[in-house]
Amino acid sequence: MKIHYSRTACIIAFAACLPQAQAETMKQDLQYALLLGLAAALPAVHASPDVQMEGSLGTGYRQDRLNWNIAGTSAGTNPNILSELGWDNLNIAQLRAGGKITYRNDWVVRGAASYGKIVTGRNQDSDYLGDNRTLEFSRSNNKAGGDVRDASLGVGHTFRFFDKTVGKFINLTPLAGYSLNQQNLVMTDGYQTWPPTGAFPGLNTTYNAEWKGPWLGMDAWLQAGPKLAIIASMEYHWVDYSAEANWNLREDFAHPVSFIHSARGNGYTVSLGGSYSISRKFLLNVTLEHGKWTTDPGKGVTFLADGTSARTRLNQVNWESMAAMLEAAVRF
Repeated sequence: MKIHYSRTACIIAFAACLPQAQAETMKQDLQYALLLGLAAALPAVHASPDVQMEGSLGTGYRQDRLNWNIAGTSAGTNPNILSELGWDNLNIAQLRAGGKITYRNDWVVRGAASYGKIVTGRNQDSDYLGDNRTLEFSRSNNKAGGDVRDASLGVGHTFRFFDKTVGKFINLTPLAGYSLNQQNLVMTDGYQTWPPTGAFPGLNTTYNAEWKGPWLGMDAWLQAGPKLAIIASMEYHWVDYSAEANWNLREDFAHPVSFIHSARGNGYTVSLGGSYSISRKFLLNVTLEHGKWTTDPGKGVTFLADGTSARTRLNQVNWESMAAMLEAAVRF
């Protein structure tokens, strides 16, 4: 049996043999080259009568919450919950850009990228000596800030059905894709509520979380009127979770990386909204979106100032997000 290697595969294999810094540089160069190649091909794609393209830009309001807790040891003991962090009411102003390519009204490639700034939010950091959140010996309530970033790409095929109950066609598009979601969280304005010693200066702690992995989903489209369509989407995700933290006031921890977390998990996103055709080329979309994610037990490694490290168990991470988006879209 003959094995044929593509030029890209050879480059990737070669990069794997290089030192990490050089390999990362080559990986980034390859990604830029692929993006430039795609951009160069878009005019030719658009010139085909079988291809339809759509671009969108929107803004909206989003509210997130995220929490995690760890045990005292890697076995999940001493105690079973040693430290617990929660970020609530993270009010986010969000911008999102998206695009969709449709081939012969059947094959669909859609993608989106968004950035959000955390305008307001709050954080609580609690530590315990006993199992099941007992013997709490420290609690601080702090201001939360930072930003969030999301990207997703999917491909699918559209099937059309006639719904006799409403006398309309409904389009269903099963999809498969890959997504990347990040929360870069900052804790400031520290306030010690237990023991009740009050405000303390200098807090600038960071926790940067990342969820990435494949997903399967379904898009639905129903023409409700001459200019109005109902749109809905659902995705189920499998994710690899990782996080990196800098606990800036802990002198016994290393800096700028005080500890890391890793785990596997899953989650879902759903959205429902409407699309209004202003003209043949211009659309206005309004959607409500909800997502919920959780991890299985994972690992944590704390890096100490003396150069040693300690392992613990990451019990669970939970993330929930709700958003309302308004987007303008144009067809090419």
